[in-house]
Parts: sequence; structure tokens; C-alpha cells
Amino acid sequence: MRALLVLAFALLPVALAVDGGDVAGPCDKFSCAKSSGWEFMITRSYHNYGSPDSSAPQNLANARDAGIQYRDIYHFPCAMHDASGQVNADINAVGRSNFGTMWFDIETNPDPNCAWSGSQTDNCNFLGELISAGSAAGIRMGVYASPYMWSSIMGDGCHVGADHGLSLWYAHYDGTRSFSDYSSFGGWSRPAMKQYWDSVGACGINADADWYPA
Repeated sequence: MRALLVLAFALLPVALAVDGGDVAGPCDKFSCAKSSGWEFMITRSYHNYGSPDSSAPQNLANARDAGIQYRDIYHFPCAMHDASGQVNADINAVGRSNFGTMWFDIETNPDPNCAWSGSQTDNCNFLGELISAGSAAGIRMGVYASPYMWSSIMGDGCHVGADHGLSLWYAHYDGTRSFSDYSSFGGWSRPAMKQYWDSVGACGINADADWYPA
């Protein structure tokens, strides 16, 4: 997930479709998004290089002011920094009452000072530490991953997210708003949300497209 921002809108009466886009700073397109029927957004709140994203608080506020009801954040972990410290820094930066779910973004981290370990066991344990930190802080959490990234980084035997009851937001760019393509990984028998396409423009925002059933 390259996106700094993910936005959602209802395309069908029975489904919500979610677009995500790379936004360098605060987004001012939420009024357009709301008028187009968008009900949900996720903004990146923690950079892959190990610090809070300063655009996240304003994005959350702008979305709230535009009347977008559901507002989440996603956290790109830095595996070489303290798990508890980064989760709490993220929460403190955005304000715990300003988001619904913190999604941990499990994908390759290109930053040499924050990259995942070569040990899948260590990576799985580190995700467990992130989850423990979030649990101690009393927040709702989820995991974003593709089957390939999960298998490569965490290993097929890592079920730490599912075992702790976290929801799964998975990526598969097949262009369909459906879970019919889903094949269980990471211990999740069923996902909560799907990223089904990338680089979909909406209201002038370069966005990935995501979906979940209503």
C-alpha cells in the first residue's frame, strides 16, 4: 500500500468501495468526496522511516468536518524501533479519539534503518509487540497485507494477528468488489476489507480502490 490516504465511497447499495491515494500533505478534497457519497477514509499516520505523519491529524479533521463518518489510520511499522514507543507516538500525534482503527501495514519497508528482519520469526514477534502496545493503549487494530507480503515477511505459520482478533484488510488487484478470490492466509478465515485496484483517481486524488461489504 503506497497510499498516504485511503478514501471510501458507496458505489452500490449493498457495498462500500474505498479509494486510496498518495497525498504529500493535508487533503482538501473531502467535501467533494462526501458529496460523491464517500463514507470512509484511512490516512497514513506513521511513516515507514519511523515517525508520525504530520498530515494525518489535519486529514482526519478535514474528513470529519466534511461529514465523513468513518475515519481510520494506518501505521507503517519501523521494525528497528521500539514497538510500544512508535505505537504510542502515533496515537499521541493523531489523538486516540480521532480514529476508529489503526491498521498495521505489512509490506516491504525500503528504509534501511526500519526494514523488516530477515527472520520471519522475529518479524512475527515484532508484530505481536505492536499488537500488545495497541492493546495496552486500548485501541482497535487491524492488519493490511497481501498474501505474498505476509508469507514473505511474517511466514505462513504466523497467525499473531488473527489469534489476537485483528481484522484483515487484504490486497489483490483483480478489479472485483468481492471476497470470492480470497484464500485464507495468516490464520484469517475471512477478511474484513479488500484493496482491489491501484491508482484510481477520484475528486482529483490519485487513489487505490478498496471495498468491503456493508
